[in-house]
Amino acid sequence: MLFHEGSDSFLEEEIDYKGAKYVVVPTPLDMTTTYLNGTKFGPLSIIEASKSLENYNYEFDFDVKDMIFTTGQLQLPADPKKAMDVIKETVSDILNDEKIPIIVGGEHLGSYGSSLAFGDDVVFLVFDAHGDFKSSILGVELTHASTSRLISAKKKIMILGLRSFSPADMKDMKTRKVGIVYSNGFGKKIGGALRALKGKKVYISVDMDVFDPSIAPGVGTPQPDGILYNDFIEALRIVASRAQLVGMDVMETRRTDSKTTEILAAKIITDFIAAREKNL
Repeated sequence: MLFHEGSDSFLEEEIDYKGAKYVVVPTPLDMTTTYLNGTKFGPLSIIEASKSLENYNYEFDFDVKDMIFTTGQLQLPADPKKAMDVIKETVSDILNDEKIPIIVGGEHLGSYGSSLAFGDDVVFLVFDAHGDFKSSILGVELTHASTSRLISAKKKIMILGLRSFSPADMKDMKTRKVGIVYSNGFGKKIGGALRALKGKKVYISVDMDVFDPSIAPGVGTPQPDGILYNDFIEALRIVASRAQLVGMDVMETRRTDSKTTEILAAKIITDFIAAREKNL
């Protein structure tokens, strides 16, 4: 695959692809949303919002300058399965070049496409308000509401910040031995829950609706009583110190006038990079 710099770059970085350690891939996916659409505009809105941030990351005391290359937006077919193939091939190319992929979406289904590029030894740590364990919606199996179910078919997953699911979803999650940390009491539970990740390869998937709508209103399916930014930072700090971070995605952001959600999404991307670098 030939990479090219997009018209906008994350953090306005000017480094070329060869010299980068991290590759941001705008993934404008908006095929199966069931409530608020517009996630296809999220990626470029996040990149635009990143221009308001400093390269220096205070939370992890690390400067991420000259580390990130931004590709142009992926051109995705209208068919969800073919779209997943494009995402898989893109992530595979990045991994083959020994770089860390960061997928920026776009509806959460894109995380499944990314997961297809990784081996079964990678644990998927999914920050999400929803179980995303639907077997289908209106007969369609590949949807944003089936993402964790699809990933869990071959990968071990944990869902953090969960607070919206059906009894059938929970039954299936238990059958597949999905690790769960609910949003209620998140800070008290997260340390113990993540002990099992020591020495593991971990991919972090962030559905932005995991956050409370008070700090992330611009998502496809907002849910009350979400986690806060410091909750995410604490979880990231623990994981980065115990595991090998191999990739990330930030999904389900819609373009908004306030840019509140987009700024948060951009910020946690810099947090991921800084946390990983500090723990290498």
